Amino acid sequence: KINSLAPEWNEKFQVCYMTDPTPQMLEDNEEVNGAPVLIIHSRDLSPNASVLLNTSVSVISLFFTFVFAISTFGQNETVMQRLMAANDSANYDLTWFNQLVTPFLFSIGFTQACHEIAHLVVAKKENFKITPPTVLPLIALPYMSFQNRIKTSPKNLRDLFNFAAAGPAVGMVVSFAFLLTGLQLTLTMDPTEVQYAPSVPVGFLQLSSLGGNIVDYILGGGNGIILSQDPNTPVVLHPLAIGGFASLMINALDTIPVAGTDGGRMSQALLGRPGHVAFSGVVYGALVLYTIFTGNRDVFLTYLFVTSFTQKDLEIPARNEVDQADLSQAAIALIMWCTAILILTPVN
Repeated sequence: KINSLAPEWNEKFQVCYMTDPTPQMLEDNEEVNGAPVLIIHSRDLSPNASVLLNTSVSVISLFFTFVFAISTFGQNETVMQRLMAANDSANYDLTWFNQLVTPFLFSIGFTQACHEIAHLVVAKKENFKITPPTVLPLIALPYMSFQNRIKTSPKNLRDLFNFAAAGPAVGMVVSFAFLLTGLQLTLTMDPTEVQYAPSVPVGFLQLSSLGGNIVDYILGGGNGIILSQDPNTPVVLHPLAIGGFASLMINALDTIPVAGTDGGRMSQALLGRPGHVAFSGVVYGALVLYTIFTGNRDVFLTYLFVTSFTQKDLEIPARNEVDQADLSQAAIALIMWCTAILILTPVN
């Protein structure tokens, strides 16, 4: 109706039906999230971010990804000797080494592409726009996540939930597929392939209870033969298995319900803004305490630091934030969060 009466106004502004976002909502004893109100705001909700800054962060993160890929060959004496010989003879034709690294890069790249395509498909279907992703860094993994922002409001919180859940759900499925495929290929590698194969330390596999136990079960029979070894012991794996393992943890991190992550969007769609702020604060605080008192800082220390700067903002308003996500979506969120806990809990 507004569009028919004042099309020019409708191009610049939009009306959102949402719970009271002002401090007065705390005085409402009948409505936990505040009374429903109509909010008029600018239609352009594009985040104010420096293109140069986002590009620089992405370049640094991709550089760390290549460093991680190369580091998986650090314990391979055959590869390292051949690289040093090439350097001493000024032979810079490293086609053979690029072929060794490519399967790992393909596995994490393809998994992340599936994650982003799932986001894009939902956004296209529900008719809202998103920004290009910014790659966020993480020291213990190739990168932390691909951060994208919503530019125009989703119709309701159900659409927001579908958008948020689609990426990490698809990413986890593809990661599992690469991990299992890579482990099967590890079992069938011939002596030459083993000689040039990458490896990761047992300590890296111990970062994930679910991923580490899958590796231990398929390669070691499930008796803890691999995971019980010294954390510095290298474990030879097919590069697809390493890529699948790393991608599994990356997608699990994106599922944590903190602020503006995909997990945070899921939480906001289920609990509303006030509920999500409280829940997100509890989760963030629990991760801080867990990191301090358990000493498991490999992943979460950098994650908490980067998140505090890049994922601190809530998502833009949906046009209808009063009607929250349904029970089926709550069940999906519970399954994804439980899976993420199993993935991100380290092996004792």
